Amino acid sequence: MRWIDDAVARGDVDLSNGVEIAPRARRDDVLDGGARRLGLTTTGAPVERMEAYARVRWNATVHPSRYAPTEGLGAALASLRSSYGSDEKMALIVCLLYERYEMGEASAFAEYFRSGPEEFDTPTHWSDDTAKELRGSDAYERDIVDEFKLLNKVSNALRVRVFDVYTDVFTSSAAKTVPALRWAWTMAHARATRVSGKEGLALVPVLDMIRECPSGVDERVASADGGDGDESEEEEKRSFAVYDPHADQVVVYAKRDYGSGEELCERLGDMSVAESLQHFGYVPDVAEESPRNCVLMVLEPKKKFEKNLRDAGFQVPWRVCVPFAAREQSLDLLAAYIELSHGRHVDVDEHSLPQNVPRASLSEFIRERLDRYPTTMSEDEAALESMRQSVVDFADALEREGLPLLEGARIELKIREMRRSISAVELRVIEKKILRHLLTRLDTSASAFEEPKDEL
Repeated sequence: MRWIDDAVARGDVDLSNGVEIAPRARRDDVLDGGARRLGLTTTGAPVERMEAYARVRWNATVHPSRYAPTEGLGAALASLRSSYGSDEKMALIVCLLYERYEMGEASAFAEYFRSGPEEFDTPTHWSDDTAKELRGSDAYERDIVDEFKLLNKVSNALRVRVFDVYTDVFTSSAAKTVPALRWAWTMAHARATRVSGKEGLALVPVLDMIRECPSGVDERVASADGGDGDESEEEEKRSFAVYDPHADQVVVYAKRDYGSGEELCERLGDMSVAESLQHFGYVPDVAEESPRNCVLMVLEPKKKFEKNLRDAGFQVPWRVCVPFAAREQSLDLLAAYIELSHGRHVDVDEHSLPQNVPRASLSEFIRERLDRYPTTMSEDEAALESMRQSVVDFADALEREGLPLLEGARIELKIREMRRSISAVELRVIEKKILRHLLTRLDTSASAFEEPKDEL
């Protein structure tokens, strides 16, 4: 709060039109560990639709354009761009490493960095035991595991391409550590903003504190249900800010009317629930029929059947996030993929869409997918109830008077790990519910077309 007050006083941030930043504590936060958070709220005056409610000076943001291209970090970024091409996410990560670990207290963002967490609730910062709560899910087996591997590659690339080359820019060993990279990586994924009117990604202080709108609030209507192979674009997230060239500011306009005392929120893109957990560190509250409420499937055939699938227009491997409310056409596509991946023939219509596709193999595939999870649904529900109660108990323990400092730190660590485990189990439950629902639909449709038995 002190950093925010100072930023407003300096003119870096303008929270006009009856908007303030205030601590907010709600019941869901108690269940998440009793943590207080910051959020943008309206004060006595309401905020009308299309009214600018927050402004941040462009030179108060973390962005590669802050640095002169002829010297220091700016020259290094220009050289990297020339040698390896444009990579806006990596450029921002390099800027963050430089500002926090090389500049240190001399950085204009030093106090801002201190106001944030050392660790985030994204799987990047999870323990191995917590991450393994997601065993059986492709979100873990593929995306999260792949991200762990990618972090190692990025760490090596930074050492070879940046730290060992620009020794006059990066002189501190602190920026070259894995924990530093994890911090910068998560900041770039969870808090970076795509500002309309500016190229690349930027970290815009204050705006990165805006929370995602809960389910049913300011929802955009999705045009597809995800069953056709389209994956949510990560680059769409946090694209609610606009650059005002006349004032040289980043501006956020209200997408709807807000009443007095209401928290301002934004849509952070159409990422699936698994992607939100991976990149933001929480499982979002979305409606059951939302296309975001889907289960990731990464389908790979045997080598000898890859040509069959490519000839039919499928990608190999095929990434698809299948929603609770998947269309029949989407289920036909899934069934066709399963058939072709086993070397069987599939009929198509004049639009090259599968028709009369048997779904028995798809049902079996989903059953096998459900069997991959190491727990049952009842075990998951019991675990969630126990973990949530433990978090409440731990949060109450933190409020005890005279609690030793070391004991308090130990309890906070337990709360953080428990909160992460809760998120993992919540995602596991969502995926199981979707798979069981799809299986019920498939079994029902199959029974409806069974040949009547001859009573004689």
